[in-house]
Amino acid sequence: MKVSFITVCYRTPNLVRLLLRGIEEARFAFPFEYILVDNGGDGTADMVRERFPWVTVIDPGANLGFAKANNLAIAQAKGEYVMLTNPDLTVFAGEMEKLIATADALPESGVFAPWIESPNGTRQENCVRFPHVLIPAYQRTILGRLPWGKRALHAYHMRDVDHTLLHDADSVYGAAMLIRQDVIRKIGGLDERFFMYYEDVDFCRRVWEAGWKVTFVPHARFVHYHQRESLIRAPWEIVTNRLVRIHIASAVRYFMKYARAPKEYGAPVRVEQGHGQEQETN
Repeated sequence: MKVSFITVCYRTPNLVRLLLRGIEEARFAFPFEYILVDNGGDGTADMVRERFPWVTVIDPGANLGFAKANNLAIAQAKGEYVMLTNPDLTVFAGEMEKLIATADALPESGVFAPWIESPNGTRQENCVRFPHVLIPAYQRTILGRLPWGKRALHAYHMRDVDHTLLHDADSVYGAAMLIRQDVIRKIGGLDERFFMYYEDVDFCRRVWEAGWKVTFVPHARFVHYHQRESLIRAPWEIVTNRLVRIHIASAVRYFMKYARAPKEYGAPVRVEQGHGQEQETN
C-alpha cells in the first residue's frame, strides 16, 4: 500500500461527496486506501458507506477533535505514506503522483505539503516559520494590519522565499500534509491535547527534532475551499465564537509546551534552484 488518505469531517457532507468523487475521477497510479472519520454524527458516515463503499468509515459517535480523530485513522493506516486531507480539498489527476515522487526522492524529509490555491487560482499560504507568541494576534485580528504586525507576518509566512521553488519550511498546514509512516512510527501521531489548531505546528516541530525535514512541493497543486472561521471580526467574538476560543486555547497550549525550546529547528531553509542546485537562506 503506497498511500493512506485520511479525512476528518464535521457536518460537511457535500464537501465530502465532492472530495471523494474527485478521488474516484483522479484514477491514481498507485495503490491507496481511504479512511474517513466522521466527527459530526450528521449522517455523513452512512452516505459515504452507501455511495463510496471503497472508503473505510470510522464513526466515533462524538466530536473527538481534529488530532484525536486523525489518530484513530492513523492507527489503522497501512500505507507507506499517510496523507491528511481536509474535506474542502480537491485533488486532481497527476498532482498526488508529483507529491509522492518528490517524497520518494527526498528520504531526508519526513513531511511534505503541496501548493494549495483557492478556486480563483490565488495561492494560500500553507508553509510557515515557527510562530512567536504574538503571531496569533497579528494573524487573527486587525493588529496584523499595523506596520510591525505586517513585518512579523511577512517573516512568519516566509514571503522572503520564492514559493515557486521547492523548499523546506519550519511547518506546513495540516489541511494537506503527506507524512512518512516511518516518521509516525518514531514520533507518534498528532498531540491529542490540541483539540483543533496548532496540532500541525506541534507535529512539524517534533519531525524536525527527530532529524527529518519538512518540505514544500510547489509543483504538486491542490485546490482548497478554505474559510477562516476562527478569524476575530469583533472583540466580543472571543466570547461568542467557539472556534476563536479553541484557537486561543491551542495557541496558549503550544507556547506553554515550547516555552523553553529553541526558536527554530528548520533554519536555514533549503531552496531548490533547479537541476539539482540548492541554496540556503536564513
